[in-house]
Amino acid sequence: MKRQHVVGSLLMAIAFCGALAGPSGAQCTGDCDDDDQVSVGEVITGVNIALDITPLTECSSFDTNQSNTVSVDEILAAVNNALNGCRPQPTPTVRPGVCGDGVVDFALGETCDDGNTLDGDACPATCRIRTCTASGTHVRADVQFSAPAGVDLAGIVVFVRYPDGVVRIPGTAMDASVVNSILNLSDNAFSTPNDLDYALRVVIFTPDSSALPAGRLFTIQFEGCTGASPPQASDFTCSVESATGTNNDPVNGATCSVSLP
Repeated sequence: MKRQHVVGSLLMAIAFCGALAGPSGAQCTGDCDDDDQVSVGEVITGVNIALDITPLTECSSFDTNQSNTVSVDEILAAVNNALNGCRPQPTPTVRPGVCGDGVVDFALGETCDDGNTLDGDACPATCRIRTCTASGTHVRADVQFSAPAGVDLAGIVVFVRYPDGVVRIPGTAMDASVVNSILNLSDNAFSTPNDLDYALRVVIFTPDSSALPAGRLFTIQFEGCTGASPPQASDFTCSVESATGTNNDPVNGATCSVSLP
């Protein structure tokens, strides 16, 4: 009964209360190996600790309130850290007029500047997120994954870069509208998305560490943008940020891709 109660509470809490604003405090909840990031395997470890399958000594960073147990709130914090990262970025050295200087230069067409020129955080490598007025049309994109031969995955974090200004996901971050844009997820899996308005990061795992079915991982339903030409599959990119096997060991070599049905 405890297993059913904790898993049910976890999924309901993430689904309805998952819109956390950022990294959760000074201690990085769920960072078992102290590398300042939380992998999907570490999230599953926390679930297993909550279910009394795995001892707390395997990852004491989940027990932030020193209760000798792992609560749903602590698992939520770990999922949030997997989506958003553990540590704030250092204040950049200001070099005005350059993308990545930490200063938004509207004259250059910048809409954001977080001090770097990398995708993956709140501001893309170009320092520009193009605007989009919904046209009333929809575009669906399938995200597939491939694991190394002979390996089954129980969890994966994917980062899908989509053509902002051509398509959009309604809402932002972990809004209900973003959650509702994730379709065709496997029955044995649970997902938590984070939309950055130019890319989508999704944590997917099976609470019982069963294998994710090979092939299509999920479908994203986008809205088309007014005045934009229909997107091509080549306009999308996908990368696997972390993956874990059914034995909860990290898996290297997993890949993902995007196709348009």
